[in-house]
Amino acid sequence: MDLDLERATAFKVLGRGAMGTVFLASSAADPPELFALKAVQKSNHNPSAAARARWEATVLSRLNHPFLPTLLGQSESSDLILYALPFCPGGDLNSLRYSHPDRVFSTPSILFYASEIVCALSHLHRLHIVYRDLKPENVLIQSSGHVTLSDFDLSRHLLPRSSPLPPPPQPPPPPRRPRRSLTRARVSPVNRRRTCDYGGERSNSFVGTEEYVSPEVVRGEGHEYAVDWWALGVLTYEMAYGRTPFRGRDRKETFRNVLTRSPEFVGKRRSDLTDLIERLLEKDPHRRLGFVGGAEEVKAHPFFRGVKWEMLAEVQRPPYLPPLDDDVENWTVEMKGKGFDVREYFKKAEQIREEGLVTPLESPSLSLTAF
Repeated sequence: MDLDLERATAFKVLGRGAMGTVFLASSAADPPELFALKAVQKSNHNPSAAARARWEATVLSRLNHPFLPTLLGQSESSDLILYALPFCPGGDLNSLRYSHPDRVFSTPSILFYASEIVCALSHLHRLHIVYRDLKPENVLIQSSGHVTLSDFDLSRHLLPRSSPLPPPPQPPPPPRRPRRSLTRARVSPVNRRRTCDYGGERSNSFVGTEEYVSPEVVRGEGHEYAVDWWALGVLTYEMAYGRTPFRGRDRKETFRNVLTRSPEFVGKRRSDLTDLIERLLEKDPHRRLGFVGGAEEVKAHPFFRGVKWEMLAEVQRPPYLPPLDDDVENWTVEMKGKGFDVREYFKKAEQIREEGLVTPLESPSLSLTAF
């Protein structure tokens, strides 16, 4: 896809947060092509945002995997950093779970999504990248029904212990923020968890989302890839039970639960599923599933018995299939000439903020799927 991001037309805000805003946009080509456009303002309000955006673009440029996003294009001007990613019309895993009457997934669905996430994490870890931001809001559903991970600004590069080479330039730790609820850029309407972005060194930085943060991160200890396997355990539990296992009344209680409480298994679930969750939620990272053998150790767990790992991307009938591509194309044609300029959006948003209002000007709605 040959994109001129400076001439891209935006149609809808898919998500906005501390670092940037994600738009549904289309190219100036004929016929136009839809993509997700992430825009980060270069301002004094958040000086680390630009560095984190460049880092995320660097990570994205290295990815080549069916369950990870592809960087379609990037552009940087005096006021904006723009980069384009494939648009995922299925929304995110959290929204999909909320669309179920009981807000839980069936065991076959859990197996499917967990397997693809394991493959995505395996690829990242082989690139010596620890993700550090796994949660349902960051697991997007492609048009094919397969998953793709999103938001890599909190990821870090970890050198092999024997490597004499310095790591590539990495973003500064996110600035310390007041204690308030933050909504980071997501393709989701359900952002009910606060993001913990506290400053620190690379291997000790406190990042992630409260209910997904591992014990070693809470304790302020150095951490590596095992934090991703912990987060997979929390995510798998949430898919099975409709809630996270350690959520408390406030941050302090949540962290206390992370450090001291064991997950509770209520109702009937397969024993190999609950065993997988327990082993991923091992509080000692050295004993956690995946610490010694990485993704291959996780794949060998009995819950994944029978999974044809090399064929996952070829599955033709995932648990959920978003609306047909024809719907997207028809909608793009109908919206031709009705979009807005990204810079104009930010200007209007700034005017509204200066006038003392809270919410930026809303953009046209999209009815392709329930975000």
